[in-house]
Amino acid sequence: MSRFTKELRQQIVREFAIRHNGTFNPGLFLEEVRKVGEGHPAYEWFEWDQEEAARRHQLEQAREFARDLRVVFKIEEIGGRKAVKVREAVMPMLLSPLSGRQNGGGYYLVEPDDPDHMREHCAQAAVALRGWLNRYAGALQFVKMPSGELEEIVSALEAVSTKAEAA
Repeated sequence: MSRFTKELRQQIVREFAIRHNGTFNPGLFLEEVRKVGEGHPAYEWFEWDQEEAARRHQLEQAREFARDLRVVFKIEEIGGRKAVKVREAVMPMLLSPLSGRQNGGGYYLVEPDDPDHMREHCAQAAVALRGWLNRYAGALQFVKMPSGELEEIVSALEAVSTKAEAA
């Protein structure tokens, strides 16, 4: 898939959309790729072996099943004669490490007191926010909202995992 750079994919999708009145319909696109076969520039992107395609689809369904589930943690801080301080943290119920997603493995229940879990959570938050910023930068510009504060947040989140890698 490394040959499918973002630029190449953009070109393929743009050309398809131009041929179809400015719209990209994934079903029609897949149909076109299947009909043209190996001569289509996007052919290698898709899994044509039905068993492997079904397995990958089911892995994605399993991910979707667990995606966005949340668990609330009550964190109590007790210190000598001081009053008990209670705070709540809402976290994803499961984390799938970015490094272990290729084969569908690597999910684990979140433990908010585990620094490795929190570093992974920060890394995933940085990836998600960076993706959001890349996708919606034009919308922010349209409403004349600067993206600087979001960039700072992403940088702070990225710094957490960078420090861990350097250690």
